[in-house]
Amino acid sequence: MHIESYRRLLWKQFRKNPVGLGALCILSLFLFIAIYAPLFASSKPLCLIWDGQLYFPLFRYLFYRGFFSKPIDLFYNLLMLTLPCTLLLYWLVKKTWVIFGMMLLHFCLFAWLLTGPVKNPEGAPNLVIARQQALEAALSYREDPLLTPLTPYPGWSFELKYMTNYAKIILLLQHKIMLQQQERLHQYAEIFYHRFGREMPTLWNVSQRNEQEKREALEQQIQQTQDGYEQAMSKLPDLIARYTPYSHQYLMAKLEHQDTQLLNLTSTKFTEAQEIRNALVETRKIAQGHRDALASLTFLQERTHWIDSELSRLHIIWPSLLRPFHWEDDAGGAQAINQIVPWWERSRINRKDLVSSLIFGIRVSIVVGIGALLLSLFFGIPLGACSGYFAGKLDLVICRLVEIWEAMPTFFMLLLIIALTQSKSIFLVITVLGIFGWTNFARFMRAEVLKQRHLSYVYACTSLGFDHKKILFSHILPNAIPPILTLIPFAMMAAISGEAGLSFLGLGEEGATSWGVLMDEGRSVFPAESYLLWPPALLLTILLVCIALVGDVIRDALDPKLRS
Repeated sequence: MHIESYRRLLWKQFRKNPVGLGALCILSLFLFIAIYAPLFASSKPLCLIWDGQLYFPLFRYLFYRGFFSKPIDLFYNLLMLTLPCTLLLYWLVKKTWVIFGMMLLHFCLFAWLLTGPVKNPEGAPNLVIARQQALEAALSYREDPLLTPLTPYPGWSFELKYMTNYAKIILLLQHKIMLQQQERLHQYAEIFYHRFGREMPTLWNVSQRNEQEKREALEQQIQQTQDGYEQAMSKLPDLIARYTPYSHQYLMAKLEHQDTQLLNLTSTKFTEAQEIRNALVETRKIAQGHRDALASLTFLQERTHWIDSELSRLHIIWPSLLRPFHWEDDAGGAQAINQIVPWWERSRINRKDLVSSLIFGIRVSIVVGIGALLLSLFFGIPLGACSGYFAGKLDLVICRLVEIWEAMPTFFMLLLIIALTQSKSIFLVITVLGIFGWTNFARFMRAEVLKQRHLSYVYACTSLGFDHKKILFSHILPNAIPPILTLIPFAMMAAISGEAGLSFLGLGEEGATSWGVLMDEGRSVFPAESYLLWPPALLLTILLVCIALVGDVIRDALDPKLRS
């Protein structure tokens, strides 16, 4: 009851500062967006109806490593489910062990998800096997491939039979997203054409142009090979009949590696066999090429017709709230488009959606801040507490260690570790920032414990015969921790800004969506595309300022002298 009253007192003191309260609300919004980022930016809607059935694509891909390839995304996606369960159980039970139990469960499930147990919803091994068997059955294979019928080209109806429902839905969603983007950017198409004299290269326009070029190439190939195909089909039965007597000799010669003599054939027969075989190979090539081109053209036409007809039956009930692109999806775009459209429609230099990358970049900043902070606390608090409590030689050794450790530059140490490990990972950055950021906590903890160890309650514990372990961790440490809490927001600021700075200099994880990486991309194309630099820089500034304001208000709330 006393703890609850103290919490209420701190919260009452905190609410007296409207600026700090507003900063806390913004931080809470950042955290909420980070946890539930797939709801705000994803090419997989939460809920849709197709062919009269209800589907939940986002949940099916939430833990699939082929879609969410980064471990950080899997960690947060799992937190989307475990966090509400933890809050509900704690509200019902009111026990602290519930939180620690759910944290342990979360990390165990996260380790299991890293092994890739969730398979691709678009794939089905039984359908792959069935498709392969159907293709082999259609070949009616014989010993000599030159005597088999021409290979049938599978049509679109054949492919549909061996596609899962999710494979069909994802295909339709891709076209729907391209159409939606085309509709949003249609108002800028005329401006783009007047400025650059060409069609705007959106995903839809590029897709349609590529398909049209492929169709024209196939139609031209069909037209050019029509006469040769008819002649080849007329000669094919005669050539097969003439080649059949020599088929066995060719197979045996291939097995015995005697391609020159074809076993016991005379030179005349050998020349005749070679001429017939070469003519058959060329004739089959002409005939097969024409049939493949014709079948490919039919395939494209049937596929386009199917997509157009099925799009009208696809109804998205709950789309992503802000952007229809995952941060790893190709959003099209180009430097020319970025100069025309507003900033929320722009793409990065690698053709990924900018807004989606900004949203998922919040995850990286929060993980870096909390991860590096926990590592710093893990090393700093025990070392500082032992140094201040035992004093003497141990204090001297730890203080010298802190001084030496503070002299090591984090930037050059990270360079050294990257050179040794040959790897640039976000977890490596977190580890380096945490290991080299614990000295402040150690020094402040040492000073606080030195003050606490001379107070009367410590002398009382000593006179009662308590051992050092119980005095330090059960009595001194709980009283020394609250002043240290004021350092936590500023340590998070240092870790987040440190990661952003290192990523800006090219030492962050390659292919990640960190705000530092986004700023590095903007720097690399400066000044041509300098507009890519300010959105991540602005968001990073807002986040750091909010953390600093919250830290100031927490410090004031913990200070008894400032309470009315």
